[in-house]
Amino acid sequence: MKKKILGMAVILFAFSCGNDDSVTNEEPTLLPVEEGRSQQITALYDYQIKVNQAAHVAVLNNLVTQSLAFETNATESELVALQEAWKTAFLNWKSNEVFNLGAIQSSFIHTRINQWPTNFEALEENIAGEETLNSAFVSSVGANTKGYSAIEYLLFHDTNANILTELTTAEHAERRMQYLLALIENLSEQAAFLKTFWEGVEPSFKSNLETGVNGSQNQVVNAIIASLEGMKGTKIEEALNAETDAVTYFEAYRSRTSKEALIVNLNTLYNSYLGEYEGESGFGLDDYLIEVLDRPEIDTALQEAFVVAMNDLEAMDGAIEDILVSDVTALETLRTDLQTIIGLLKTDFSSAASIVVTFNDTDGD
Repeated sequence: MKKKILGMAVILFAFSCGNDDSVTNEEPTLLPVEEGRSQQITALYDYQIKVNQAAHVAVLNNLVTQSLAFETNATESELVALQEAWKTAFLNWKSNEVFNLGAIQSSFIHTRINQWPTNFEALEENIAGEETLNSAFVSSVGANTKGYSAIEYLLFHDTNANILTELTTAEHAERRMQYLLALIENLSEQAAFLKTFWEGVEPSFKSNLETGVNGSQNQVVNAIIASLEGMKGTKIEEALNAETDAVTYFEAYRSRTSKEALIVNLNTLYNSYLGEYEGESGFGLDDYLIEVLDRPEIDTALQEAFVVAMNDLEAMDGAIEDILVSDVTALETLRTDLQTIIGLLKTDFSSAASIVVTFNDTDGD
């Protein structure tokens, strides 16, 4: 955990006429608001957004390569290798999806990369149809029939033996393979587009230091809140509240990577707050609280809340799809943990930093 400099007492030695020493404690000098915002936004882009976008493109290039190897040699071992490449890319995306803000959000690019739940009925209709199945076709269909969730369905919805049969010898096997390859190719193209898009908006993102809903810092804080609300609500709470087929409400239940995805989500949000990215230690929202706003008590509360949630999530034994049955209390505790962080960000942090919270959940919390 990054050490914080909370301010040092500056001791001045002055000599009086009687040669008596006197000590004066000065208040720490705080950074101007705009300078603090600039440092926080610049560090976030340079050390996290930029780095993560490049990493996402790289892992998807590997997924494309692995998919072509599977097409050439469609064996169960190659299928397993392709599944693992999907998991690697999907979990990498979990460190990128929070940054759906500003011009990026308006472009709807994130929904073309990952939108769930999957409309597998429409996906199967596409496979059974007569349209040419290529990347251009994938671009034309709905968000719930492409991207990570659609690929997960094709790779994980049944046993490996049955999936291999579907892709090699079963009815529509050729078209199913074509659709799988087209989905992966299109996903790689979307990731490259998103990286280029971010490069284009970098100058305006870094220079947008205004107060209010359009300011970059305001957008980032709201994106973090929205991501936490999504974790608590659609990724946990819906499964807890479901009366039937509860496990299907987890985001990646077919591949059983829902817990790992939540861990990456939460770790990314915490690193964004701390300003720590892949070995780089930049100016984070925590530094902004201390060095601009002089509110170390809010920082302490937020860090403690993040650590509690992370510890409770990582302490879960096994896949979250099994924990829903074996230890539902653990999921309920995690939901409470996340709500604690949300509350601190929506009230204490936002009030101190003059953040306009634009995200509202549906339960009134």
